[in-house]
Amino acid sequence: MTQEDTAASRSGGHLSERSDLSSVVVASAEIELGGDDANYDANSLKEAAAAAADTIDETKEEEFDVIKLPESTHTLLFTAPIKSPAFRFSFIIAALSIQCLLLALSNNIILRDGGEIPANVGMAVKVAQYASIFIALLMEEEIPTGLYLLRRISKTYFKSKFPELCYHKFVASCVLRICVGYLFLVNVLFILMRAREVLDIFFDFIALQFLQQLDDIAFNLARMGVFSKSLRAETTNKYFRTEFKKEVDKAEKSRRISLFLKAIYFMNLIGLLCGQIYVSRKQSRGDYQCKSITVIIKDEVWEESVVQVPGKDIEKMVLIYPYFNGHYNQDGSSHDGRPVYVEQNKFDGTEFSTKVPAQIKYCKSIRAWVFTHEYIQKSKSTRDDSACPWLLRSEETDVFDIEEVQGPWQIWAGVIGRTDVDIVCNQCSVNADCNLNGVCKNDGKCECYNDEEGVTFIGPHCEVRLKDDCRTIYGELYNDTWSVIPTPWDDKGLWQSGDRWFGVRQRQGERLFSKEGQEFLKAAATNYHAFWDRALQNGTVVVSDATTKDTPVGVDFYRIGERGDQFGPYGALYPLQLNNQTGRGVFRCTASRPFVYADALPFPNITGSGRRISHTEELCDTYLWLGDPN
Repeated sequence: MTQEDTAASRSGGHLSERSDLSSVVVASAEIELGGDDANYDANSLKEAAAAAADTIDETKEEEFDVIKLPESTHTLLFTAPIKSPAFRFSFIIAALSIQCLLLALSNNIILRDGGEIPANVGMAVKVAQYASIFIALLMEEEIPTGLYLLRRISKTYFKSKFPELCYHKFVASCVLRICVGYLFLVNVLFILMRAREVLDIFFDFIALQFLQQLDDIAFNLARMGVFSKSLRAETTNKYFRTEFKKEVDKAEKSRRISLFLKAIYFMNLIGLLCGQIYVSRKQSRGDYQCKSITVIIKDEVWEESVVQVPGKDIEKMVLIYPYFNGHYNQDGSSHDGRPVYVEQNKFDGTEFSTKVPAQIKYCKSIRAWVFTHEYIQKSKSTRDDSACPWLLRSEETDVFDIEEVQGPWQIWAGVIGRTDVDIVCNQCSVNADCNLNGVCKNDGKCECYNDEEGVTFIGPHCEVRLKDDCRTIYGELYNDTWSVIPTPWDDKGLWQSGDRWFGVRQRQGERLFSKEGQEFLKAAATNYHAFWDRALQNGTVVVSDATTKDTPVGVDFYRIGERGDQFGPYGALYPLQLNNQTGRGVFRCTASRPFVYADALPFPNITGSGRRISHTEELCDTYLWLGDPN
């Protein structure tokens, strides 16, 4: 045999071992040499070539479908003896990984009230949230690895390869992988729900991926001999070199495995998307924002505010900003992606029926939350070039939750000044939010204790204490007596109208305890607004210092005298304290002095109390009006 024949023989032998392509080569050679089989037609040759190509594809598929055990410490949990250092090492790594993921979960956990979820997020964050869902599924490999091993390696096949190993430990290792994978995905979902910034999402993902890959990192270090020789030996033994080939009669099973893994991926994707869509939907509805807030503006005055009521001439009025203190509720509308809060009446916190309320909203053009009123403008001219006319505005911010606004506000009082604006949510989540003076109900409202050791608590957070011995007070200077009595038509309570008590002269001869008087009283009370009803002009004769006290006791009062440009916004003030002593106060509590009910308007302060102050003098032509911002 010549060298050429030997080479051809070797070549033909090699092809026969790898595929049926050798027959095609032989046939082609015979045709070229004019051999016995030279009468093969072209169609026969094509059929042989096609059959050979199919054989090659099947061979490639078998080679591609060959798997080995994952190089991970999770694998050592069933390949290493339980009492061996390798098993203990793998167990510690698995426990450490799970512990760290659980710690991350405890940090990312979202409570039932959803308080950790931001009120809303910007478009960039929303895009990052949904893109990160697909990224997370690509990063997470423990779930598909565990499921694939379980579906691919049957108990019989496993025992045929490793008769000395326990199949149940192999199953437990795969289940551990799946649990770690879902712990990773739950963390991902909570991270996305709580996300406020784009980079926060990606940084948290990197941290989670590191925790999930601790087993792979530890295995590679052990294989390099970093820890011990015994660990290095366990990571390089035969188990990690053994191949699991595709079983010949399991083609249908292989197809089912592929469909099963695709279904798992799809279900994980749907689960993450549904969770994120649910949160995004609630954010867009404002469910994570406070529905009702109490706004307290400090004692700022603009003496020449410009008021333009439709159909009337422009006029100047004294604007005392605390007159707009009180409850502001969401009205269901939004402005620049944030909810609009609308001023409520000062009696029971419901909508005004005859007054146009102020609004607090966000203006993207100036990147600030603003206080505004459509009838009040900065000047008579149109020189205000702001795209969002404002009377107060916050520092520049992009926050969606108004409670997160920080720093002082700018205020317009003829010129720009600075002031503090306190904003408190009227909802509660725990009893402590009710100052331990009531119970927080499931609807987020406080149910205040009534007559608790001689004290009745009122207010959105049960912060107002009405003591029984202060239900009647008397003035030290004139020996006048005032009493808190229930309003005859309901039990709504006191309202608020600023931060000062002031006395208003009642119209002569008006009897408010008559049926007509009660109707007038109810209408006046539910729609009263100290600014629009011109509290300092229409019969106001007494005013107190600015205060946050619940009753007039211990507060200095002044009689209003002369008025005009020479004087301040309240006019000339003459002390009503005995001996004109500052800090002495005018009223004291009493539980025994007799009093006479008389015609007087209720104190408008806090929703839920149903009380009013009455004067004892027979004529009773003056009543006190509360301006307490609480």
